[in-house]
Amino acid sequence: MSASLPGLVVSVTGSFGAEALVAAVAAGLAVLSWWPAGAARLEPRELGDPAAALLRVNRLRRIGSAVATGAAVAFATASLGLLSPLFGFGAIVISHYLLGQLANGVDAKREARLRAELSQVCDLLAVCLEAGLPLRVAAAAVAQSLAGPMAEELAEVSAKVRLGIDEQRAWAEFGARPALAKLGRELSRGVASGVSLTTRVTALGVDARREAAAVAEANAKKVGVSSVLPLMVCFLPAFVLIGVVPIIGGMVSGLFG
Repeated sequence: MSASLPGLVVSVTGSFGAEALVAAVAAGLAVLSWWPAGAARLEPRELGDPAAALLRVNRLRRIGSAVATGAAVAFATASLGLLSPLFGFGAIVISHYLLGQLANGVDAKREARLRAELSQVCDLLAVCLEAGLPLRVAAAAVAQSLAGPMAEELAEVSAKVRLGIDEQRAWAEFGARPALAKLGRELSRGVASGVSLTTRVTALGVDARREAAAVAEANAKKVGVSSVLPLMVCFLPAFVLIGVVPIIGGMVSGLFG
């Protein structure tokens, strides 16, 4: 049984071709290059702007996934000869564009949820800090009491600190996202200076609540303006049938007796 296994592998490989095997491997690499990293793989980043580092990593992962997709398409269409590289290049361009659009949509939704939960998180952190809990313990407690992207961000900070990453650096990287920039900056400074953060975190919660109310009001006004055209389109046929058609009909009947 074991002696026939190599022959079976060779037979399968010969049946489907080496191109299909390489295409399958490249497709797997395309998926793995976009797979989110777990907490166990976190390592201290190089010095620099955390937001720029996050953007650079996402861009490299997107490019790697697009190249792997192009390689998979090129090897899968190897029987087409000279057209195969063209299909591969087209797949790289299209997949890079689609992945960029997908990433932008996902990031926008995540940013919106983070902004919506920011005031609540600031209030909870302020309560924990006022009770005397260290910041890293308060962050872990708040993360356990929530669900969603904010809980994931706080849990990531706790995981980094447990892995030995400097707490100031961990909070600076927490502020890499635009929605968390102010909070991450204040917490990083507080860890470095050792000053009390309760008052400042409470103020950030008030500011976040005010900004959320302003965004909600702006969205409500935008909906009111954007709904004018659909309403006009809906009422226009009724206006024509009820107001215009009878008048034209009366004029025609008067002219032709």
